[in-house]
Amino acid sequence: MASLDGKVVAYLEARLRSEMGSLIERHGGVPYPAPVLQEIYLTDSPEVEQLVDDVCQGRTDVVVLLTGVGTQALIESAAGLGRQQEFLQALNQCTIIARSPKPARVLRQHKIHIDIMPPEPFTSQDMVKALDTLDLRDQALAVQAYGAPNGYLTRSLRDLGAVVQEVTLYTWGLPEDTSPALRMVEDLAQGKIHALAFTSQPQVGNLLTIASQGSQEKTLRSILASEPVESEPVVIGPVVVGSIGPVCTRRLAEEGIRIDVEPDHPHMGNLVMALGDYFQAGSVSVE
Repeated sequence: MASLDGKVVAYLEARLRSEMGSLIERHGGVPYPAPVLQEIYLTDSPEVEQLVDDVCQGRTDVVVLLTGVGTQALIESAAGLGRQQEFLQALNQCTIIARSPKPARVLRQHKIHIDIMPPEPFTSQDMVKALDTLDLRDQALAVQAYGAPNGYLTRSLRDLGAVVQEVTLYTWGLPEDTSPALRMVEDLAQGKIHALAFTSQPQVGNLLTIASQGSQEKTLRSILASEPVESEPVVIGPVVVGSIGPVCTRRLAEEGIRIDVEPDHPHMGNLVMALGDYFQAGSVSVE
């Protein structure tokens, strides 16, 4: 098993802080939590209530569920409206698409069937390719979204002939306390952290926003830059940047952040093991 051998690994998770920390410890590393996300639920919005009613009334043919948290939030929204059982029964009459094992797990807990789940790495492109096997012409299709709207996915589904309703169940805000993230940037600059693990694409923008609010964005970008920034001082020691998968990697690249490690499979455990492999291969020497 790959070992982190005492390396300090910073991670930005909020909801899964203990799980990620446990994985790092299990592989011999020192976890450094610096959450940059806070879930903001939108489950009582008119759009969510309309979606619940559309499903219950049989007006929705296909439901695409992108996240486990969003799937559970949708079911809880139906419960809050006093329609949970009605909603679950009606949902079982729809064609159900789960983007990854996380929404699939919630669906199985509620005994909801799954018609299609795309293969890894569970990108929007994988989703569209999997849905291309269905005849979506004139089908009423609901997408459980989160954060910013997924323009690529909705455009592609409309191109396949579907009538798309995209409903956001939650978005990502900044945490109430941003001091751990700002302290992490300082420790990165001082060479106290050996690796920084990104486990979702919203973390990228939020970390940069927090750094900007703390007047540390230039420092952070210099540390993580894919190319050297001549106007910024050289930081002490190398920092390995890990990305959980293609979606996160694409977002990092858009910001000019290098990616040193990306696992073959987009899971937190695989990312931690890939970091261990990277260090064991001797790619980085740390004091």
